Amino acid sequence: MGMNAPTEMEMAVFDIWGDYGHFRRGYTTTSPLTYPFPSRTAIAGMVAAILGLERDSYYDLFGEGNSLFALQILHPIKKVTINQNLIDTKTGYFLWDNNGQRTQIPFEYLKDPKYRIFVWLDDSNLFKKLCGFIVQRKTIFTLYMGITEHIAQFEPFKGGCLKAVRKEIKDKVEINSIIPLPAKINVYDMKDEYVIGYAKVPGFFMDKKRVIKKYIEFYYEENGKPLEILGGTYYDVGGEFNIIPF
Repeated sequence: MGMNAPTEMEMAVFDIWGDYGHFRRGYTTTSPLTYPFPSRTAIAGMVAAILGLERDSYYDLFGEGNSLFALQILHPIKKVTINQNLIDTKTGYFLWDNNGQRTQIPFEYLKDPKYRIFVWLDDSNLFKKLCGFIVQRKTIFTLYMGITEHIAQFEPFKGGCLKAVRKEIKDKVEINSIIPLPAKINVYDMKDEYVIGYAKVPGFFMDKKRVIKKYIEFYYEENGKPLEILGGTYYDVGGEFNIIPF
């Protein structure tokens, strides 16, 4: 959470889901693996799609000092592997082209992913436009879960815009969102049925070449259960959710 994060703010809140999803781990090539949830860069792309911002045009709008996102896992993280036939386009483009070489590659996909997204933008005009679109269930570009083959659906949560208030943690607090480090989770009182995950995902692009400027590390519970953290700050959103934006 940035040092300039406001004490109080309005946050756009919407749920997004699909049959499948794939948020590719960039270091995997021959057998693409997926992150368990969309990265900050992927969430920025979703918001840009709703607003109709062209590809590579919005990185400054969603920088560290002028935007905050948070994500809550609504469906348990489930992954499946599906083999796909890929075409070597250097030798041929068409399925009926005998010169085109095919390679079968196993892809890892998320099954029935669903998340709740929280968004704050410093640009008030852009934020009002975003809230209006979310309430109307309107997008300029098609939303998808990581790749274009997986079309996403979305809907506003309770009017699409809720008040968020920053609070200090005096002892420990349950957090509903995924938890960015360096926040410390309370492992001492944790129950056996909790399944804790860790992920290091892209946070910010450096330029239009989509070079990663910064990664963000997260703790999360694979079934979407809230986790307790010790110390620090969080946001109370509408008196219903406790989140830590990133």
